[in-house]
Amino acid sequence: MKRPLWIAAAALVVGVAALWAANELVQARVAELPSLMPDGALLSIEAKDFSALLKDWSGSPEKRSWLTSDNYSAFSNSRLFQRLSQAQDEFTAAAGLATDNSLLSSVAGKQSSLALYDIGNLEFVYITRMDEAVAEATPLWQLRSKFEQRSQGSAQFYVHQDPQSKRVAAFAWLDGWLILGTREDLVAGVLARIESPHTRSLADDGWYVASVKEAGKQGDLRMVLNLHDIVPSPYFRSYWVQRNITEMKQYRAAISDLYREPQSYREERVLLRNPGLPAVASGDVQSLAALAPDDAAFYSAQASPDPDQLLGNLREDLIDLKPARVQSRWEAPAAVRVINAGSADALEERIDLAPAVVKQTDAYQSLHTLLHSAQPVAQLVAWITHSASDSVFVSIDCAMVITASTNWDEKAVQEAVTDAVQPGLTASRLGVGWAQRSSSSGSYYALDGRIPLYFAVREKQLLLTTDSTSMEQMMARQLKPAESKPQGITYTAVFRHSAREQQNFRSLAAHLDRANHTDNPDGQDAQGGSSPAFFSGNIASLSRMFESVSRETVEEKDQGAKVTQTVVYEWKQ
Repeated sequence: MKRPLWIAAAALVVGVAALWAANELVQARVAELPSLMPDGALLSIEAKDFSALLKDWSGSPEKRSWLTSDNYSAFSNSRLFQRLSQAQDEFTAAAGLATDNSLLSSVAGKQSSLALYDIGNLEFVYITRMDEAVAEATPLWQLRSKFEQRSQGSAQFYVHQDPQSKRVAAFAWLDGWLILGTREDLVAGVLARIESPHTRSLADDGWYVASVKEAGKQGDLRMVLNLHDIVPSPYFRSYWVQRNITEMKQYRAAISDLYREPQSYREERVLLRNPGLPAVASGDVQSLAALAPDDAAFYSAQASPDPDQLLGNLREDLIDLKPARVQSRWEAPAAVRVINAGSADALEERIDLAPAVVKQTDAYQSLHTLLHSAQPVAQLVAWITHSASDSVFVSIDCAMVITASTNWDEKAVQEAVTDAVQPGLTASRLGVGWAQRSSSSGSYYALDGRIPLYFAVREKQLLLTTDSTSMEQMMARQLKPAESKPQGITYTAVFRHSAREQQNFRSLAAHLDRANHTDNPDGQDAQGGSSPAFFSGNIASLSRMFESVSRETVEEKDQGAKVTQTVVYEWKQ
């Protein structure tokens, strides 16, 4: 009886060892890709199985929805799209065949990597694991007789340049790798590194080494960026959607790994700061984020908020509730009227009295002083949408919690907020009194005028809302002990992309676009080259494309020398 048991145990050990060896072989192949890339790249993208990723995207409902959306219509008319299309046409001319999805599918192998060396000219080299028979069946290989043949060591590769655009198309196959590039020296550089692995490569660049060292296990898709060289580029400054170049200047490199699971996508990011720069946030905001109302469409909690920025948020989102109006003046300025001191026009002017000067006062000075003296350590902001039963009108309420380093003075808060709201409401003190209200979770104050504004003080936490229900929900949550242990999370945010929120957004966006007198207020797809309405068309169509995404969460840890971020996209069950 023991012999079969030992045989089974031995077979199990051998099987586990074989699986481990196979996994190590796959990881070695993936890790091999950066060592094949020439050094000096601005960014690299690596995929464990690019063909599978491309197949999933090509067959996804998200792609079909996007290609017929207003968002794609607007993007296809953008300067960036036109620039990419121009580069695609130039490469088509250089390669001698259409560089479309068919060509991309034919050259998509398993382990793959793309490195970009010039943003403006879109110069790159692409490597993918592919058997020789498969490579020889690609349309590009079939046209190699029309290319000029070059040599790199013992390897051969093919090059052709379009005489008009000067765009280059070059490709080769060697030792199981298909190489495709837009520069002859890049393709030759890959071939040289395949034959001579000790040649300096992307894997030796300092920014790349530092990024990979700080990252975890490689995901299904990995992107590594040389931010030190990318951020100063005028092309990056022109096309970067976030428009936060000043903030990005503090980082020298970044790496992001995407992990795909059946019900979620998870992205792990690491951003490396320039040497000597300190952390901008400290502490943990998990317990504060737990106060967010259940029905909040979006909320975020941030550690170490800037008091001036905090004042701006209070003013814009809670206190200064009157609509802002901006009037454009297109008339030429009037001519300056010169009056002669001895003219009859000046007879009525008094010269023995000083002109009356209206004293200008800052209504927010008290609140500004209060926030700076409180030294806030964390801030929570939540947005809640409410739709009427007929779904015609949608209102948005805001809730905010500010955690200070010391206990708040309730009377000082009341006086500071009163000073801030009074100029916009009344010339006297009418409508700026505070009425105390009670709930099962404690008492709070409500502005007794027509403006919905509520506040409560709980030791170091100041709560302000434009909705009493949200106030009572947050007060009830304060009574519950914190369940999570501090993990150094300095920023967290949650966006609930539920069906209700999608409908509320579309309804609200339609009203906004109608008020702006757009040509397409109902958000229908643009036809005949007309520009779609921005909110109800462009943005709403992007929401419809990702309607299967039910929730997005972000967690960030500021660790000084580096910042780590975890972004999770949850799909509907």
